[in-house]
Amino acid sequence: MNYVEAIGRNPGEELYHSHLYAVDENHDHVPMCIYGWNRSDGNRLSIFRGHRGARGLCKICSRRVKAGLAPIQSEDAQHKTKWL
Repeated sequence: MNYVEAIGRNPGEELYHSHLYAVDENHDHVPMCIYGWNRSDGNRLSIFRGHRGARGLCKICSRRVKAGLAPIQSEDAQHKTKWL
């Protein structure tokens, strides 16, 4: 599986951690942790690919990739987000 590092497009997200996104056969990006789903209460995402956050790479994403776990689907990532 291929992965890409990215930060969210929401204002100020460059100050936090970047996340890893698995790239599937349709070239869709699916995050490796729930925080990669950064819009619509965990149902959507908007990212700048190829950027590292000021706090480095998300440790949750890193551990999940090393363990060979599957990406987190949006239906499993329900969490409160600030952005629509």
